[in-house]
Amino acid sequence: MDPRDPSFPEPLQHVEMDSSKYVYGGLEVKPMHLLRLISEIESAYQLSKYMAFDEDMHTLEEMKSKYLKMYFKMLKEEKANKN
Repeated sequence: MDPRDPSFPEPLQHVEMDSSKYVYGGLEVKPMHLLRLISEIESAYQLSKYMAFDEDMHTLEEMKSKYLKMYFKMLKEEKANKN
């Protein structure tokens, strides 16, 4: 099956051909990418909570807070630049 086949549902049609994004520093820091990172951190936080890894939960919470601040700052700047 070819994911570029037009009979695939819309979300599965996109195939990233530019592998340069998947090297250290290759992905641009954008609000959308920060949300992806925050989501992954939140998933790790939940698993840590269920396994009672308190120290790791605290570390992940600090990381999530850092990236949320960065996300909202960038989003605000992005909206200001559009006006």
